[in-house]
Amino acid sequence: MSNKVVGDIFGWVGTAISTCFYIAPVVPFSKLIKGEMKCKDSPGVMLICTFMNCILWADYGLLYDRFLQYFPNGLGGALTLIFITIFLIHLADKEIKFSLLYTGCLIVGVVGLSFLFYFAIDKDVTGKIAMVFNVLMYASPGEKIITVCRTGNYKLIPIWSTIGGAACSSCWMIYGIYLNDWNVIVPNALGILASIVQLVVFLIYKGRYKETNKQTEDSNTNE
Repeated sequence: MSNKVVGDIFGWVGTAISTCFYIAPVVPFSKLIKGEMKCKDSPGVMLICTFMNCILWADYGLLYDRFLQYFPNGLGGALTLIFITIFLIHLADKEIKFSLLYTGCLIVGVVGLSFLFYFAIDKDVTGKIAMVFNVLMYASPGEKIITVCRTGNYKLIPIWSTIGGAACSSCWMIYGIYLNDWNVIVPNALGILASIVQLVVFLIYKGRYKETNKQTEDSNTNE
């Protein structure tokens, strides 16, 4: 099997996983809409990092005419903008007009940045900045790690997003190796590392939680 076929396979798999990754916030945001989750518990930081990541990688893909880069990231940017709008509506206590104003300002700003990166800034510089936000996006669920270590509540780590992020990073890293593009390889390698750290913390505290519960049950049984 040729390198091109292998690269295309991982590129398409990465595209599919990325799309699922960008759709994943539907679950927590449905809870937010229903009032089952507070706004402060929503992945706000992750949304901003994801949005900037999508816009920059879409620009980078367009600059190199790489469909497998600009298509999923363009779609991800649109989906993430919807989630950001919902987040802002609830953050502003459902004052929709203010939330839409904030969203409009965000769109204008990002469109302006997109034109700037596409027309005025060197491709490699765009790739380097996109690389930073790529790492921040994959690492952003880690903001909960400190809270998990402090409270022991392992459920705060979005485990399926973490696993999806690891799978997504792996595919895109292999695709980057095929392209010989370090702007793609490096952030996704770091994304894998960030996902592994989050997964390890999740497993450690989940194990401690089960052990504590078992000891409590044994104690109650003995009584």
